[in-house]
Amino acid sequence: MLYRYVNLVLWFAAVILISWALDRLWARSLARWLYIAFAAPGIIVHELSHYIACKLSGAKVARVVLISREGGSVTHGPPKGGIVGQALISMAPFFGIPIVIILLGLVFDHLLGCSLSWDLDISGSPGRVLLDTLGATFDLIKVNLFDLRAYWFLLYLYFCASGIVALSPSTQDMKNGLPGLAAVLLGTLVWILLMGKLAPSWDFPILGAVMDILGWVVVVGLIAGLIALVLALPFFMIRKLMNR
Repeated sequence: MLYRYVNLVLWFAAVILISWALDRLWARSLARWLYIAFAAPGIIVHELSHYIACKLSGAKVARVVLISREGGSVTHGPPKGGIVGQALISMAPFFGIPIVIILLGLVFDHLLGCSLSWDLDISGSPGRVLLDTLGATFDLIKVNLFDLRAYWFLLYLYFCASGIVALSPSTQDMKNGLPGLAAVLLGTLVWILLMGKLAPSWDFPILGAVMDILGWVVVVGLIAGLIALVLALPFFMIRKLMNR
């Protein structure tokens, strides 16, 4: 359980870093207005995730901007639960966006003739996980565009790329949510270590279920992140050539 928990936290951080890097890659590849237009679906889901988390944590929402030239924002008061409630609000897009990607995947899979299933295990070595992610991503592209000729898949790729670009917390989100997130992660680690000594044969059923959900979120983030990278590189190279 300890190895699984540490592995999950590290991949959680990796997905956030991937999203942060892709956000800057797309911002440098496109003009500002075009970047906002491209990222609009992801930005809207990002802000709605904050809004829903505010409602769940009892924070009073003063103002919601779903999309603007600067992006979007949710202005709110203090939540219940102190720093843990604030962490819930700050990190809400990390759960909201993968959930939307999965729900869209069901629509594209069952109604629009796409094939959007994959099997990715994040418990192996980093190199193996990255290779498996690469293989799963290109298998999705090959099956849908070349085997099935399900061209609606291109729209799904766009939604994935837009979502992963908007996934990472803003600087203000990190500043607000980091203390609570650190407290939750450290508290969980201490609890796992303590229970490992006191009840080594216990399977941690509730924590196991939560980690299954988080693992699913991380897998979606990795797949969507690689899709966003594949789509971003041509635009980035064109922008670099034009600026010479």
